[in-house]
Amino acid sequence: MALKFIQQDATTLRAAYQERKAEYDALRAAGRWTGAVLYAGTLLELALKLVMCRHLGVTNLPTIFQVHDLDLLLCCSGQQSRFGSGTVLHKNLSRIQDHWAMALRYEGAIKTQQDADDCDKALFDPAHGLIPFLSQYF
Repeated sequence: MALKFIQQDATTLRAAYQERKAEYDALRAAGRWTGAVLYAGTLLELALKLVMCRHLGVTNLPTIFQVHDLDLLLCCSGQQSRFGSGTVLHKNLSRIQDHWAMALRYEGAIKTQQDADDCDKALFDPAHGLIPFLSQYF
C-alpha cells in the first residue's frame, strides 16, 4: 500500500498561512471576533504543519496529518517538549484551545473582542507568542 500525501506542499502551506494571516488581520480590524478566533486556530494549525514538514524532512505531509487536532500536530512537530506544563508556550497553546474549535465555522457571533485579543496575544506576543516561536522552525 502506497503512502498518500496531502496535495498542498510546504510552499503552498506557507502561501495559505500568509493569506489566512491577512484575512485574520482584516477580521480583527472589522470587529469580526468569531471569525478572527476561527482564523487564529487556523494560523496555528498551518504553522504547526509547516514545522512538521521541516521536522520530518518532507515537502508534502502524509494525509494522516490532514487533521485539525492541535495536540497531535504539536506532538508530531518535534517541539512538544518546549510546551511543558507551566511554560508560557503551554499557557498560550491552552488559550487558543480554550477559544478555538472548527465548530466555529457553523456558529454565529459568539466570540468577544476579549476572546480575539487573548488569541492574538497568545499567537503574536513578540516575547512568548506561539507564532514567533514556531516560525523559527519553518
